[in-house]
Order: sequence, then C-alpha cells, then structure tokens
Amino acid sequence: MDAAAGPLVLARHDLARGRPDRALDVLSDVTGADLESHTFWSLRAAALYDLRRCGEAIQAAHEGLARTPGDFELLDVLALAQLESGCAKQALATIESALELYPDEAVLHAHRALIPVRTKPKAFRLVSYRKARAAAAEALRLDSSCEAALRVRAYIAAVSGDRRAPEYGAELLSLDPENERAHLIAGNVLARRGQMATGLQHYVEAARLDPSDPRLVWIGRRSRTLQGAFGAPLLLADRLTRGHFRFVWFLVIYAAFRAHQPVLTAAVLLFWAYIWAVHFYLRFRFGKEPK
Repeated sequence: MDAAAGPLVLARHDLARGRPDRALDVLSDVTGADLESHTFWSLRAAALYDLRRCGEAIQAAHEGLARTPGDFELLDVLALAQLESGCAKQALATIESALELYPDEAVLHAHRALIPVRTKPKAFRLVSYRKARAAAAEALRLDSSCEAALRVRAYIAAVSGDRRAPEYGAELLSLDPENERAHLIAGNVLARRGQMATGLQHYVEAARLDPSDPRLVWIGRRSRTLQGAFGAPLLLADRLTRGHFRFVWFLVIYAAFRAHQPVLTAAVLLFWAYIWAVHFYLRFRFGKEPK
C-alpha cells in the first residue's frame, strides 16, 4: 500500500486484510472534512464490529446515518452489530429497511438469512430454518459468487444438520483457504458429523489466522488441549457415535444401570467422572467463552 495514500484508503485496506485494529488506529488520525463523510463512519463502524465492540459500532453507524441517511454500508453493519448485541428485532427492522432501498443487494439478503438462525427460539418451539434458507438462496440467485452468501449458506447447513453441509464447507474453503470464518464453519460441520479430530484442526487454524479475535483464540486453545492425550477418549467416543455422543451416552447409562452388572456400571461411572473432569479442567484453565 502506497504510504502517500489517504487514511481512509489505508483503513479500508487494513479492513480488507483482516486488521480492524490497525484500521481503527489509522482512522483516529482523520481530520477535517473526512470526519463528516459516510466513508469514515462506515469504516469506523465496520472496524469496531470486527473487533466485537458492537455497542460502539452501533453508535458509529448511527453517527454516519445521521449524516448520510440510507447509506448501504452503514445500514448493513448496523444490522450486524445489533444482531451480535442480541437485539434481533432491531436488526431485522434495520435489514428490512435496507432491503427496501437496495432490494438487489445480495449481501443484505445473506445477512437477512442470519437473523432467524441467530435468534433464540421461543420456549417449546422447534427452530425453523426455512426463512433463513430462502434468504440465502435469494442472495445466491442475485450473485452466485457472493462470499457472504456462500458463508451464510454453509453456516445454516452446519447448524441445521443439512447433509450438504460438508459440500458447502469445502466450497467455502476452496474459495479462500486463508479465511478464518471458513475454517470455523468447516470445523462445525465436521464436529457435527462425528469427525471432531479433523474439526479441531480447523478450529486451531482459524485461531492462527486471526489472533486478534479473543473468541477464536479461546476456541483454538481449547482445541489444542483436546487434541492431546487428555481429550483422546472423548474424540474416540464422538467418532464411534458419529457426532451423536450425548444422545448415545444417555442410552448407555440407562442400559448399564438396567443390566445390574457391577463392572459395567463402574466403567460407566468412571467415564462419566472423566467427562466432568475434562469439562471442569477446560473451564478452569480457559474460563468462559468471550462475548
């Protein structure tokens, strides 16, 4: 990047290469008329969102929209920050208002697909992925090469147990092998299919690619621990049950106690104690998942 380029150009370049921290540092030096431009505020909001400082990202997006109402980039990042902050209804209202202005923007449809997936379902109701899949399909209809749409489609497939999830995850990785989000999605897909060992490799790689993200760092450290001998029995059990360990484990406990075999019961209790030991060790060593 040319050293003579303006701070807004430099900040956009830093964002594109996954360095929102540097982008924010560059934007702190902006003065004059650039402070009133929608570009400054959209870049600032995007950098804050990438750093998971969603409250500040929402504030920056509102500042920009006050100057340039209806700006596409600002509405998009505002909706994402609201969703990440747990304000799903506000995010939906924001993205739908943006779609009224820009109905042919594939990125907006892709991010619209995220909302029903990330929204906590009401009690005693099954999660429906129909609206999410429809929005992702519309995004890909508008732009079949839209990276955001491909990423969201793979994510929806992973969390919904879609049999095409491995195909979507592999396609996403083939487009950008150095994308940490693609590795995270691929890890989720493999973990849900009983290939936890391979999934952990993707988690570790995602953490390596973006060491500035505290959540990815947390995932990577836990994954490296589970890759060792300490986590080997759990990985074996997950592989043997093809990703349905929890369900199978309850059946094993029930069968063991019904069989009235002391040796079998002792083995089940021992493995149960091991599971809780792993849980408490990981919790004690790495703490809770960063928000």
